[in-house]
Amino acid sequence: MAQQETWLIKHAVTGRSFADSRKQVFDCHLESADGVFRFTLQGLPHETAEAIVRYSGELNVFRFVTPVDDGPVVKHWYYVTPESVEYHDQTDELTFKASSEIEYHPEEYWGD
Repeated sequence: MAQQETWLIKHAVTGRSFADSRKQVFDCHLESADGVFRFTLQGLPHETAEAIVRYSGELNVFRFVTPVDDGPVVKHWYYVTPESVEYHDQTDELTFKASSEIEYHPEEYWGD
């Protein structure tokens, strides 16, 4: 069994959710090289993709990873590079980059 990933794309940190893989069906592919994270999303409604582009300067992306061994969920928080956000209507792809990631491990924040 592979690890499970949940994706959340939000307007600011506490703002509205544009995309939530627990409630919507879409594909998100993540590549990382040289400190740059490249995201490719497919299957989002056209209106959602356009809203994400419109608010590109205020986006936060969260990835929650549930390990195979039923360990604690690890949260990854990415800060999107606004000028990299693009919607490709012909291919139904939303692409963007992030230049930073914060990784939260629950066991590092909670005492016994």
